[in-house]
Amino acid sequence: MSKKLYTGFSAFQIFRTLFFRLAALVGILYSLPHYNENPVVIIVLVAFCSLFIFFIGADQIVVYEDRIIQTTDSLAYLIFRSKDKVVEIENIESAFLSTRPPSSPSDISVAVILSLILPKSNRTGTYIKPIFFNLKNGKTDQILTHIDNSKMQKIVDLVNSLIIATKKI
Repeated sequence: MSKKLYTGFSAFQIFRTLFFRLAALVGILYSLPHYNENPVVIIVLVAFCSLFIFFIGADQIVVYEDRIIQTTDSLAYLIFRSKDKVVEIENIESAFLSTRPPSSPSDISVAVILSLILPKSNRTGTYIKPIFFNLKNGKTDQILTHIDNSKMQKIVDLVNSLIIATKKI
């Protein structure tokens, strides 16, 4: 087993996941005493809350000396082990974060006009961001995650230094 070098995660996502799990548990505990009043609705509500508790989880990216693994801490992952994303360091040519192309003044004015016209979305500021990997076979792979930009940059820097270190060997 190779040595674990870094673990990247979002503390906000962990707390949000914990909050939602607790809210779903409260929903289950609150609805169960009312089972006799409307059994069908209570069964659906309990099933929905149970599935929510079972599948919700927070992302985590672990960088080892020879690979990168993306996991989640959901109960479904712990049982099925089905959501691992593994990228081997020896197959990576370079790692980078996505960058937006520079905007021209006309692009900015169009964006402002559209933001005034279109309905407002309810964004929490946590959206899925990619870490890209140029592979040696010419393809590009990515890991989609909710972790902070600074932690993503640290992962990219660490992976690129590992790539340089493996080329020297």
